[in-house]
Amino acid sequence: MKIGLIISDSHVYVKQTIEKLFGNFSDVIKYDFANTELDEILYEFSSVNLFGDTKYIIIEKADEIFSKSFESDDLISYLKNPSELSNIVFVASKVDKTNEIYKYILKNYQVFDSSEKKYNNNIIDVKKYVKDHKSHISDKAVEYIKDATLNNYDLMINEIDKLLILGKDNISDELVYNLVPLTPDGNTNNFIDAILLMDDKEALKCINNFDILNVDLTKMIALIAWNVRVIYLIKTNRKDKVKLDDVLKIYKIPDFKYNKYVRMGNIRSEEELENIIIGLSNIDEGIKSYKITKENVGYHLLNLFCL
Repeated sequence: MKIGLIISDSHVYVKQTIEKLFGNFSDVIKYDFANTELDEILYEFSSVNLFGDTKYIIIEKADEIFSKSFESDDLISYLKNPSELSNIVFVASKVDKTNEIYKYILKNYQVFDSSEKKYNNNIIDVKKYVKDHKSHISDKAVEYIKDATLNNYDLMINEIDKLLILGKDNISDELVYNLVPLTPDGNTNNFIDAILLMDDKEALKCINNFDILNVDLTKMIALIAWNVRVIYLIKTNRKDKVKLDDVLKIYKIPDFKYNKYVRMGNIRSEEELENIIIGLSNIDEGIKSYKITKENVGYHLLNLFCL
């Protein structure tokens, strides 16, 4: 594949499609078309890669290229005679299907359009995602997650990634019902983000919602600890690209979540993160020895992270 176009506002769909197209590649050149001149991109398309035979180039936020008013004889000329050494993917959230460049790529190359997915495709794709991660989930549980996330594919995968940490071989129905509330205000991701960002007001709001929804926070300790470890490892390895890449690969951190983890890491020192990991271990031990009740877990977490 030399040239492709991905039409989607889903980060997950874009990432998965690029992985299918490019395979397991480590070096990719990314351009944000909103902040880049077309001439610079065309030069990149045609220039020789000094570090290998093939270049992988992604043009993000390329909506303008595929808008109704956009015209470029130079880009059309390149599409008709592309470099044999460049693999190119344009990414746009929407396109005008009368656009000349869109029509040429559709006819001569490949277009991947997530808007054409049928309503039930998310369920099929999510089940396949779980299977690819060597785990299992029931149809009933997937339907529940679909309803909880309003059938948003990115949110569904986000919930599945969270559940896979605790249900590596099997995502049980009980785990799903405990960690994926049907109301956005009870979303466990909001709570985790709040305590990691030291937003005590939002964290307390979530704790109150969990009380109403009868959500068992004891089941979240391992998940919270996982997030803290990721933040700690990113913070301590940011200056070593090889080690950082290993961390991102091992923990399967997508590009669009990386900056959030960096921002969370900047709030605390390495020592503070180490103390939080120890504190989580103490809370877990308190739960197992019945010194901390499930009704009080949220407040212990609030004290540990936000005070």
